[in-house]
Amino acid sequence: MRFHRFWKCCALLAVFAAMIGAQTAPIITNTSFPPATVGQAYNQALSATGGTTPYTWSASGQLPPGLSVAPLGVISGTPTSGGSFNFTLTVTDARQATNSKIFTIVVSGGTSSKLAVTTTSLPSGTVGQGYIQGLSATGGTPPYQWSAASGQIPAGLSLSSNGTIFGTPTTAGTSSISVQVTDASGATASGTVTMTINPTPLVITTQAPLFTGTVGVAYVQTFHASGGTPPYTWSTISGSTGDLTLDPASGNLSGTPQTAGTLNFTVQVADKSGATATQAYSLTVNAPVLTITVGAALPAATAGVSYSQKLQVTANGGIPPYTWSIAPGSSLPAGLSFDSNSLTISGTPTTAGSFNFTIQVTDSAGVTATRSVPLTVNPASLSITTSRQLPDGMLNQAYFQLISATGGQTPYRWSASGLPAGLSINSTSGQISGTPTAAGTFGIAITVTDSALASFSDRFTLNINLPPAPGITFSGLPATALPAQQYTLQITLGAAYPAPITGQAILTFSPDTGPADRTIQFASGGTTANFTIATGNTTPDNTLALQTGTVSGTISISLRLQAGGIDITPSPAPAISAVIARAAPVIRGVQVNRSGSTISVVVTGYSTAREVTQAVFAFNAASGSSLQAAASSITVDTTTLFGNWFQDPNNSQYGSVFVFTQPFTIQGDVNAVIPTSVTLTNRVGSASFTIQ
Repeated sequence: MRFHRFWKCCALLAVFAAMIGAQTAPIITNTSFPPATVGQAYNQALSATGGTTPYTWSASGQLPPGLSVAPLGVISGTPTSGGSFNFTLTVTDARQATNSKIFTIVVSGGTSSKLAVTTTSLPSGTVGQGYIQGLSATGGTPPYQWSAASGQIPAGLSLSSNGTIFGTPTTAGTSSISVQVTDASGATASGTVTMTINPTPLVITTQAPLFTGTVGVAYVQTFHASGGTPPYTWSTISGSTGDLTLDPASGNLSGTPQTAGTLNFTVQVADKSGATATQAYSLTVNAPVLTITVGAALPAATAGVSYSQKLQVTANGGIPPYTWSIAPGSSLPAGLSFDSNSLTISGTPTTAGSFNFTIQVTDSAGVTATRSVPLTVNPASLSITTSRQLPDGMLNQAYFQLISATGGQTPYRWSASGLPAGLSINSTSGQISGTPTAAGTFGIAITVTDSALASFSDRFTLNINLPPAPGITFSGLPATALPAQQYTLQITLGAAYPAPITGQAILTFSPDTGPADRTIQFASGGTTANFTIATGNTTPDNTLALQTGTVSGTISISLRLQAGGIDITPSPAPAISAVIARAAPVIRGVQVNRSGSTISVVVTGYSTAREVTQAVFAFNAASGSSLQAAASSITVDTTTLFGNWFQDPNNSQYGSVFVFTQPFTIQGDVNAVIPTSVTLTNRVGSASFTIQ
């Protein structure tokens, strides 16, 4: 238990540390600085965000000569030398949190001087900590490009072309870096820059206080360190660790304490180089605590039924041997007794109810511990008395039925599963009520639980019936329908229905000849259309419309109706039908096209009889021209041509619609011939179209 609490404490410390870390350091918001000019005053404000104000500002690297950084956040002065100068700005907030950023200021004007590297040394860094510093040069013609001799920059760092040395160093030591700068004119200059990378300081990272120990319980605490040069060697340099021993190599403080009290001692860690770090600690060793652990709960007893169960209890801590008893002031349910040797509760309980008695253990030193133990005594058998076939209900009509029980210990609690949608059971009264929204036969499981938590379940049957289906009027389609028309269908109930009705109109078509006409469909598309009639309404919420197509035959539409998931379609199902008669061809349009010596007459139309046996084309001569008598009217036998088109199943998607193109070859001037009319004929009749 104490080991658990220690890690909980450490977790809290970690959370606290995370909360502190969440207060972020300030961030420099300047992105760059404008160029300066030798001999002209320069003033630029510095800005940051985050952290805790007020801020303090400083700079490292090389500012342009004549400029300085004020702690309150201003770069000002009058530059005295030209060149490109790299420097690092650092902002520090009120909590001493810092942030740094590299900047460059180019100074123009003044007397041109020879290009030279002005940085000779850089601030030191630390292994494992981020580093960023800039190099500077004067003279020449800015901007500058920087490079370094291979292998001379400390491991983990890099030199960018703008003169910034950045990264996280991984190795301690002092380095001399040969750098070269190249100006805009191609001139170069070299220099040597020194920098020192310090090792990470050796510190003990294990936080005080240490978690507590207990007499007679094995204890282990591992100390940790960071920094320096591993491996580490651990020791105690003052105080006492009692019965515990600190392992020099692993840093484990372990053993089994035998005496209660507080141990105060100082731990030292030494690294490979001989560097040391120390930390003072205190460790509390508690005396063993006598406790009782309860295992499995006692099973419930029943009033009037013999009972015998062994208590699942164990004594922990203290000093054995132990003595068990029922604690003073506590008692078992009437009719039961306790055997302290076998830890058995036995007898015949006489009273139902929920009881809590207190078990007590006493060790050889007279120390006691107690634990409350629950025991339930159930009453006589519980059962439901209501008939298992519940009275029928009606869809969308209020329903009430009280479920009754006997036995057990009141008050009762009721629950049910499988009730029709819209019905529920009152958990205290047992009444089923509501308005059912689904019809059918439902199997319901009902459970009653008494105050002693005894329960009884059984299955019940409930029928939710539908009211008789209303009469339906279905109209809107004439007995003989015209082709290529749209008709609006009307569906009307003889009376409002107490439940929403969902319906489907189903379309079939029997053609007089050839394949089906796939252009005969509902306006919404396809050969089925859905509709709904809301509760209390007599007409659908949506409009149904039918497109009759262009093929003769019989159109039939029937209805299917459902309410509450049950089919309520009358028998026979409501239906209407219409006949599209065979008729002479219909010409919808004629187009004349001329190309070279050819005139093409393009005729669009339809023939409900799926038959065009003859086409007659009439022509006139243009003004100033003449035609041979035989050329003024030309008759074409189209029986085979149209027969093949109409009987091809692939063309059923067009019904009987056709586009008929008849070409004519003209000898002489093609523009002298003017088509004047087209007449199409089938066995029913003829249709003519005058060409404008």
